[in-house]
Amino acid sequence: MDNWQDIADDRLVRPIHPGEVIADILDDLDINTANFAEMLGVSNQTIQEIIDGQRAITADIAIRLGKALGNGPRLWLNLQQKVDVWDALQSHKEEYEQVITLV
Repeated sequence: MDNWQDIADDRLVRPIHPGEVIADILDDLDINTANFAEMLGVSNQTIQEIIDGQRAITADIAIRLGKALGNGPRLWLNLQQKVDVWDALQSHKEEYEQVITLV
């Protein structure tokens, strides 16, 4: 289970939230959040909350983003997973150290 420790030890700051990447892409494409939300078939609030880092990327949103941006869902899920794992390690590091490695 040393791999999880590498994530915490090697990274001093939280990984970039996928919403920041989306914000940059929308900036580059000169598309506002309302138009992008409409393209994805979700509410503007959903997109805004993702961009603000207040909402996680779900499998559904990842599929929609991957289709709209042509890069597939895996990228978006991986970005979210890195944030989720880092956050969990920060919040529960001492508890995880108490878990016994069986194999």
